[in-house]
Amino acid sequence: MSTSPAFLSSLLNIPNSKISNLEVGFPKIRKRQSFIHLNHINPISIVDTSPSSSSCNSATVTNSLTLDHDSIDDEEAKKAQSKLGSKVRVKVPLKVYHVPKVPELELMGKVGVLKQYVGVHKGKKISANLPYKVEFVDDEISGPSGKPVKFTAHLREDEFEFLD
Repeated sequence: MSTSPAFLSSLLNIPNSKISNLEVGFPKIRKRQSFIHLNHINPISIVDTSPSSSSCNSATVTNSLTLDHDSIDDEEAKKAQSKLGSKVRVKVPLKVYHVPKVPELELMGKVGVLKQYVGVHKGKKISANLPYKVEFVDDEISGPSGKPVKFTAHLREDEFEFLD
């Protein structure tokens, strides 16, 4: 397949007089080939469990599942999950900037409820920098309906203390 110099110069916005050697600098254009892409399929093994003398063929399908060493058997994750719903108080100076109606808010001394431990996702431990999700209710700030504003913040374990 060949292309005309006028076509190439119009694509590249180069005047025809500037193109001296048409063979140099322009790649050959080939027709694209199509391939069938198969998604990754988990291997399934079929095991025949029937005795050889029987005329009935029964098979069981087995699929092996391997778990990483990072699975949820970690004691820290279990301990954190057991403390959900506890009241906590922020003990370090910490400012947040995502609360509605307030440009910045100091959390030191505020009391909240531990809602979630996000250091584990789908049974595997992940490297969350701020793994504890704490919900705060601020009575000083009123929302659009006059109710106190609720917001959440992600904290480390050394940034709060348990009150219960």
